[in-house]
Amino acid sequence: MLLCVLVAWFGITGQLALLKSFAEYQRAENTSVAIESIERKVQELKSRSERYLLTGASAQYRAALSLQDQLAEEIERAKGETPAIQETLDQMEGHLKVLSDQMKLAAEERDLRSRLVQIELPEKAERVREAFNALRGQWMMSPVEKETQIHQHGNARGAYVSAHRSLLEYFNHPKSASFDLASQRLEKAISICEELKENPDNQQADIQLMMEELLASLNEFRRVGTRAFQATRGYMVYSNVVMAGEISEFSYRSSQLKEYVQEQKTLNQRNRETSFRQSQYAAVGAAIGAVLLAIFLATSLSMAVVGPIGRLTEMFRRLAAGETMAISGEIGRTDEIAEMVNAARVFSDKNQETTQLLIRSETLSQELAKKADALVESNRELDNFAYIASHDLKSPLRGIQHLASWVQEDCEDILPETSQTHLAHMQSRVRNMECLLDDLLNYSRVGRVDARPEMVDCRELVSGIVEMADNSENCQISWEFLPTCSTVRTPLKQVLLNLITNAIKYNDKGAEGRVSVQCVQDDSWYRWEVSDNGIGIEPRFHEKVFQMYQRVAPEVSEGSGMGLAIAKKHVEHYGGEIGIHSSPGEGTTFWFTWPVQIETAESPSSGDLAEDPIANVPQ
Repeated sequence: MLLCVLVAWFGITGQLALLKSFAEYQRAENTSVAIESIERKVQELKSRSERYLLTGASAQYRAALSLQDQLAEEIERAKGETPAIQETLDQMEGHLKVLSDQMKLAAEERDLRSRLVQIELPEKAERVREAFNALRGQWMMSPVEKETQIHQHGNARGAYVSAHRSLLEYFNHPKSASFDLASQRLEKAISICEELKENPDNQQADIQLMMEELLASLNEFRRVGTRAFQATRGYMVYSNVVMAGEISEFSYRSSQLKEYVQEQKTLNQRNRETSFRQSQYAAVGAAIGAVLLAIFLATSLSMAVVGPIGRLTEMFRRLAAGETMAISGEIGRTDEIAEMVNAARVFSDKNQETTQLLIRSETLSQELAKKADALVESNRELDNFAYIASHDLKSPLRGIQHLASWVQEDCEDILPETSQTHLAHMQSRVRNMECLLDDLLNYSRVGRVDARPEMVDCRELVSGIVEMADNSENCQISWEFLPTCSTVRTPLKQVLLNLITNAIKYNDKGAEGRVSVQCVQDDSWYRWEVSDNGIGIEPRFHEKVFQMYQRVAPEVSEGSGMGLAIAKKHVEHYGGEIGIHSSPGEGTTFWFTWPVQIETAESPSSGDLAEDPIANVPQ
């Protein structure tokens, strides 16, 4: 009896120690899961915040705010689970609140800066330009008498233009030297204007009114520019100093929590090993007295443990293979076997959820493929509509032009001069409309039937384009080291023709104008560049110039605004890219990439031609 009690005592003691160790391990695992979740969200928050600081994208800002809310909730939950890390979690919560406030302030400063730089500052600059032009126009009525005023006006305007350029340079690449230079030049412009206003020769009422308007517009421009500078500096301080420090501190606290969890895991592992050794010692001590009970215990264990473990082994093998099954609990058991049965039930439920998710994913993939096919069909129908519309509208336009010509020829002697002028204007408008429709027709034809590759001497191709181009100002056009390659001649010629004619058309240097055509090979792509020293294009129009019917140089009346859109569509059809490097007064460089190797497209079958809505329409 005493032996049985002793064996039972050893067994109960060892089991309690193991259960305690298991409970601590379970608690540590729960804490580890919570901390790892916090760590993941901290890293994601850090990434989102850094991306927002780098790009200013509103999507990154919203995602960062959402992550902050999630982190706050998880930190609050983690406080109750593990009191030992309460202080660290409180510090993280404080840093999280500061980070949220600073991010909102940075967003406000960035939005203010964008509004000032992109909207208000250009409006003030336009007002200054109009004031300068009005004052110069007044003085140019008497250029000899007002020579001194015109000269001072030019100095003031030059100082303002330099200030404007330096201010824009600061907003593109924030450096204090740029803003200081802008302030100095702006002060110089204002000082010159004030001298002009006080000049006894400029005391006329209209001149004084214009001078006051000019000074007011310059001061307003300086006010908006200074506020934009302050907003930029504020945003840089919030983003580069305050937010970066808070993010680093927050990440450091998260790393401390992670280290704490690892230490707890190590400690629990040691405790389990200690409990295990103690159980071993107890087992050795009780082994001598348990010999007489060995047969009975073996039989009992076989019935109570070996059988359930065998069933559990088979169950887990099937679950690992991805099966799902109905699992019933071990009736009357609350030990580790029961917990393993519960774990198997959870495993089976997860397998079932995974199967359902895979089925749902396959269904969504099929739906997405159908939507993609529908989108392709819709785009094809839109192209066909533009193709048909642009083609069919030309016939009534020709009729209108012919009718106008007949009326002008038959009634030239009896029509008044105003009616003849109206007829001439109508014919001009019809020709412009035909030009627009031709460009739309060419745009819709891009990519319809792939041309077959052939050997093309690019030097000969560019030479032909130059001979064909209208170079009335005798611009100097140069090219060298152009390749001979196997490619599609017509699309490449169309792209180069549009770029070269644009370079000639928008060059204001006359005989000193220069146009350069270059091509270099980079792996499987040719990189073409067409450069000029013409009027240049403002950076804010760099995307607009590739859109349909867009022209950013109103002083040049020729063209429909479709040339660059057609060039872009050709380049992108063959997988290339097209872009621009330019600024006002410094010329323009258009570049595009063209594939070295173009696969030969199969000739369209008769069925393909039948699908073209205007395949048999006469041109």
